[in-house]
Amino acid sequence: MPAAPRRRRLYLVRHGHVSYFDADGRPLHPVHVALSPQGVSQVESLAAALNDVRVDRVVCSDLERARQTAQILAERMAPKLVPEPNPGLREIRAGRLREIVAEQREARLAYAYDHAADDNADFIGGERFADFERRILDALEALLADPDWDSALVVSHDAVNRVLLCWAAGVGRHAMVAFEQDMACLNIIDVDWADARVVRRLIRTVNFTAYDAVKARASLTVMEQVFRAYRSDDK
Repeated sequence: MPAAPRRRRLYLVRHGHVSYFDADGRPLHPVHVALSPQGVSQVESLAAALNDVRVDRVVCSDLERARQTAQILAERMAPKLVPEPNPGLREIRAGRLREIVAEQREARLAYAYDHAADDNADFIGGERFADFERRILDALEALLADPDWDSALVVSHDAVNRVLLCWAAGVGRHAMVAFEQDMACLNIIDVDWADARVVRRLIRTVNFTAYDAVKARASLTVMEQVFRAYRSDDK
């Protein structure tokens, strides 16, 4: 007789606000960029909303902005746990913006997810979407294969969360463009697990932001905001 499914929960969070460019519009190194004061405030708002939630695993990307976000949340949700950095959950790697001709920068940056389903498409001249998707799903499979948790906080990045939401919805990469992921947002995914495999996926919450729950201040997409923040030297 098949085993009864075990329901496990993922609290999937994007890191808080950061500045990806300096005052002159030059990109900052993505490995070291840290939360801004606004980003810290956003994450603290989410932590307050999750005050009564407890998890038994905390995993995060090893990039600084994700590690900081995970630490703030873990202090409320799992005060005895140390966040586990996982390089497999790093954000999709972009290429060099200066190598993209000025006339194409808006299309490549502001609408970067539009062609994610194409097998040879890359993210702004960097990592191929197909390779990125495989990397993220490998990290998820490894996490689910560990039986020693029922609820986990996973703190990562915009494109990472989009891939995981596409997986949860049972759709392909073409749907990445539809899953907006605002700064310090929360997604909740339940996974029914039986006989060492996933038998059901349930999406409970998508892109909840405690600091702006009804999106009154959100009109631009995430990538449109990034493009607006970017100012090349020849502008």
